[in-house]
Amino acid sequence: MSFSPVLAFAREELAKYLDRLSVKAEIALGLFAEFGLSCEVHDPYFDDAFSISVQNGHGYIAGSNERSVLIGVYRLLAEWGVRFVRPGKNGTYYPPSIKACDVHLTEAAAKRQRVMCIEGAVSLENVLDMIEWLPKVGMNGYYIQFKDAFIFFDRWYSHRGNPQREAEPFSPAVAEGYVEIMTKEIKRRGLLLHRMGHGWHSDPFGIICHDWDPVDPATIPKDYLDLCALRDGKRGLCRNMPAFTQLCYSNPRVRQTMVGAVLAYAKQHPETDVIHFWLADYFNNTCECEHCTKYRVSDYYLDMVNDVTEQLHRDGLKTQIVFGCYCNNAHPPVRATLTSPENTMLMFAPISRTFAEPFPAGYPIKETPPYRVNGFDTPRSVEENLAYLYNWTQYYHGDVVDFDYHLMWDHMFDAGGEGIARVLHEDAKNFDALGINGFISCQLQRNSFPTALAMTAMAKTLWSKDADFDAIRQELYTASFGEEMAEEMGEYFATLSRGFSIGAIRSQIPVERAVFLSDMQAAVAAIERMAPVIARHAAAETDLCRRECWQLLIHHGKIYGLLGRAIVAHLLGKREEYDSLLADSVRVAWECEDEVQGALDCMFYGDMMYDHLNLDGPKAFDDF
Repeated sequence: MSFSPVLAFAREELAKYLDRLSVKAEIALGLFAEFGLSCEVHDPYFDDAFSISVQNGHGYIAGSNERSVLIGVYRLLAEWGVRFVRPGKNGTYYPPSIKACDVHLTEAAAKRQRVMCIEGAVSLENVLDMIEWLPKVGMNGYYIQFKDAFIFFDRWYSHRGNPQREAEPFSPAVAEGYVEIMTKEIKRRGLLLHRMGHGWHSDPFGIICHDWDPVDPATIPKDYLDLCALRDGKRGLCRNMPAFTQLCYSNPRVRQTMVGAVLAYAKQHPETDVIHFWLADYFNNTCECEHCTKYRVSDYYLDMVNDVTEQLHRDGLKTQIVFGCYCNNAHPPVRATLTSPENTMLMFAPISRTFAEPFPAGYPIKETPPYRVNGFDTPRSVEENLAYLYNWTQYYHGDVVDFDYHLMWDHMFDAGGEGIARVLHEDAKNFDALGINGFISCQLQRNSFPTALAMTAMAKTLWSKDADFDAIRQELYTASFGEEMAEEMGEYFATLSRGFSIGAIRSQIPVERAVFLSDMQAAVAAIERMAPVIARHAAAETDLCRRECWQLLIHHGKIYGLLGRAIVAHLLGKREEYDSLLADSVRVAWECEDEVQGALDCMFYGDMMYDHLNLDGPKAFDDF
């Protein structure tokens, strides 16, 4: 049998859990070939499959790759009743008695890329908890954005927006050290490592891009400003933000510098499986010079992708390159032809979509507005966003991944967590019909408030498109709150999600104001009615996992009870009361941050409540 570091870790994990469960078993771990099994997957390195055969405490767990063996270990434990309820300490539920039943399973993941992407405000412990949790629920990769992920750590350690804490010292050098620790833990589990994305249009030119914050343009050298996109007759930073600043991509120096930087990174970081090669963020910031306007942005973009992938092929490197269907490059090229599709992935990033409705099983709209330089109208509906992907898939026939934001912003309004979980589940079920072969969840890492239902449904549906949402829901609620309370808690969360409707709160779908008001009042009443029940269970529960589940709900009820009352006041025209209650909701979130830190990103909660709550009707999309 193999003794690689990943398989050694899988053995350690199996032994640890067997000891915790007081189960005696002899289970061999290895790759399919070591057990004489065939590996019927397209690419054994990227595609996950396992076979579990355990009878009377003896048997094996085989995988298409070492990561799959580890996923198989956790699956065996799940078959024995262990539940991975959420990331972090006390996030695993162990049944009081274990029946180590015989297990015979052979499965393959429905989707190749099942990846978590760092976002939000995070401590090192938060991201390590997430990395540890991913293979337990069948996810297979982690994506670290930017060169050093500085912004995500700095938000936490500087305690941005928190009126009750002073900033702690933090620096890019410390962030780089944290990334090294993360990388070690990612590779220890054999997870696919995705890196970079932001910064290729700035870092190689000496303009280090750590975040989306504006800078003083006087600090930017003229030789870089001369390479920036020409807009309205002048070159310079877009909104004083390097992250938003496109370059003159027809300029040979720009192309050679960016391509050279990606190639150098691939050689210097062989541990990176997938490099995201992105242009700048934002939209309608394209260069208007006579050369750049001869073709589309995506033509010049694909020229650089070809330069990268062709050289990677010559160098014998198998690093995958991700390029995006996003904002300015939403339209496919008209001139460029992709020369190495097997080394690439097309990333569909529908950042302006609504999460009030899921992807359909197909493309209802296939026509897009015509391409206009700096005339891109951000689509709001799911169907309009998908039309851009459809046109790209007529050009590109390789792997397509959905880089999406279900758990980044709008989920904060869904107090029950069930509305966004159902949308995410339906999206994943419909990926096949849309030609999508993977998913990258660009999301807050602290995301189990009130439960981790959305993340759990995501993981299980990406593994099996036949996963049943109601079964996932019932299993999670039972593990979290006990069999006798699972149904009541399900009704509670469903009531909250009806009232705290994302589409209604963001004014993204037509709603009857009277119905919205009635549903929100019902949600507020449910929070008030359940408060003593939740407190009683939190006080009486002895299981550490379940006790924390109940304790989180105490704080959840206080925060969302105030938010619900605020929305009711707004709907009744009581604006001063609305403002006061909304401020109270954010204040209470900050006050209980220590108790909810692993489950709720309080910084983003405050930002969403003040900047994105929209009860006054549709408005133009003007930010991310």
